[in-house]
Amino acid sequence: MAKLDSILEQASTVEKQYKEGLQYKKQMGFLSSWAEYERFKAGDQWPAPTDKTKNLPRPVFNIIRQIENHKVASVMNENIKMVFTALEADEETKNPETGETIEPPEVQAADLFTKYADSTWENIKQGELNEEALESASNVGTAIWHYYWDATVTGGNKLKFMGEMQGEVIDPVNFFPGNPQNRIVEHQPYIIITHRELVENVRKQAEESKVSKEIITLIRPDGETNDQAYDMAKKELSTNDKVTVLTKYWKENGQVFFMKVASGVVIKPKTNSNLKRYPLVVMQWERRKKSIFGVGDTEGLIPNQKAINFLMAMQLLSVQLTGWPKLIVDKTMVRQPISNTPGEVINVQGQSGASIHNSIQYMNPGNISGDAPMLVDSFMTYTKAITGANENALGEQNTSQLNATAIMLLQKAAGVPIESIKRRFYQAMEDVGLVWSEFWKVYYNTTRMIALEDEDGEEYSQEFNGSDYKDIDMRLKIDIGPSSSYSESLMMTSLDKLFDMGHIDLEQYLLFAPKNVIPFKDRLLKSIQEKQEEAEQQQDDMFDQMIQQLSPEEQQAFMSAPPEVQEQIKAQMMQAQQEGQPEEQPEEQAPM
Repeated sequence: MAKLDSILEQASTVEKQYKEGLQYKKQMGFLSSWAEYERFKAGDQWPAPTDKTKNLPRPVFNIIRQIENHKVASVMNENIKMVFTALEADEETKNPETGETIEPPEVQAADLFTKYADSTWENIKQGELNEEALESASNVGTAIWHYYWDATVTGGNKLKFMGEMQGEVIDPVNFFPGNPQNRIVEHQPYIIITHRELVENVRKQAEESKVSKEIITLIRPDGETNDQAYDMAKKELSTNDKVTVLTKYWKENGQVFFMKVASGVVIKPKTNSNLKRYPLVVMQWERRKKSIFGVGDTEGLIPNQKAINFLMAMQLLSVQLTGWPKLIVDKTMVRQPISNTPGEVINVQGQSGASIHNSIQYMNPGNISGDAPMLVDSFMTYTKAITGANENALGEQNTSQLNATAIMLLQKAAGVPIESIKRRFYQAMEDVGLVWSEFWKVYYNTTRMIALEDEDGEEYSQEFNGSDYKDIDMRLKIDIGPSSSYSESLMMTSLDKLFDMGHIDLEQYLLFAPKNVIPFKDRLLKSIQEKQEEAEQQQDDMFDQMIQQLSPEEQQAFMSAPPEVQEQIKAQMMQAQQEGQPEEQPEEQAPM
């Protein structure tokens, strides 16, 4: 009974902290504002029609989506590489037998972590996570990445393994820091994240965590969807099969602990993760003073978006009223229903001498100002310019007369306003890499085979046990490389110049050309290498024949010479052979 009371008390504490965080968001107006931002980005930008406004045109020119999609793509435009380096390492040594340089273990570990980061980036689909997180940040102001250990993942052929790190994006609606005025994640006293889960799955998790059946029976569905903010999250298929799960992280003596709560009971008891960092990374799109929640673009674009939509609606309404004006009908003279049928005969009855022109008349609508179209263009232009999404950045400028270098420089200059956002994103990726390295050292404690790539892009497998490197301190740096189409065009222009000037051969040209520019370059390289190998084999066969023609004493002297001397002799003999060959004479033409 005492144990049950303790478990219920722990769950009550977590739920109290969650409700305090929820109340803070409501007081700040975050939940209602974020829901509005999501609707505007999705194109739901007009209020519900009333009886008086149901016939009003409702055009939507969604500049919010255009601007935010552009800025997200610009932030993700460069290739990101995580580079680990050892903080302290011994000097390099040489193998006394082979003379090869042997790197110290710390340097080898850092190189292994660098390569495994590239592999993890692909396995965990980090690019997709980044896109989802940045789309959320550009809209509501905050991007949140969460990484966790999934023990259900198994694999391996020769070396079986169980468990793998997984990643997900947490919406700001489901993120509750203990101190929302501090934007530094590691300084938070605790962090609670929430999600809606099927009751059946929650009970199964509790059973796997050795929770008693008495407590499991207390897990019941709830209808707490109003606090999910977004319209789509408030409507569920069924109102009696889901429950809100609270996952709490906190630190004790430098170690991160976590527990899970649902329906007022603990479904995952207090557990030491053995991590030193929170497995969460937070990025602000634009910083908000004294808040971990940032400012998105939508917050400042809504007034402009409303003005553009309204001006376009008024112009459309003016065209409608001018092309199809309202009718004034004298019912004493016209008693039949009037339709839009072309050539319709309208019978008019009236007193003798009464003008039939007074029986039916069109109303003259008010003329809209001629400045309205110019005002719309001004709104569009200034809004894009202020947000750093002008025509150069969006690619709307006529670039037919510009080369790749000029286009790239124009776009680079246009991207200056979002450089600060890029820096915050790169810092977030550095924090992600630090979280990964901790997971590798703590949870990858059994030997498994991992897929890596060498410097030439060739894949190979290697055994990996992260616990072997738990005592090696490393520093992480984010390297940025170009990846845009204009950067590739500039690269190809440089390669073309080097090839035309004879500084590189065809093999080097193909080796450094991007694959998406020359998709069949691997087959070309293979064909060239096969021809080179065939030519080298022919030279070796020819040289063997030349050696056999020498006297036994000369052959013995050659075989006893050092390898570098043999290469010199071979080169001289082959050159002499080529110089001694007579030039091919053209065939004589037969007399006519």
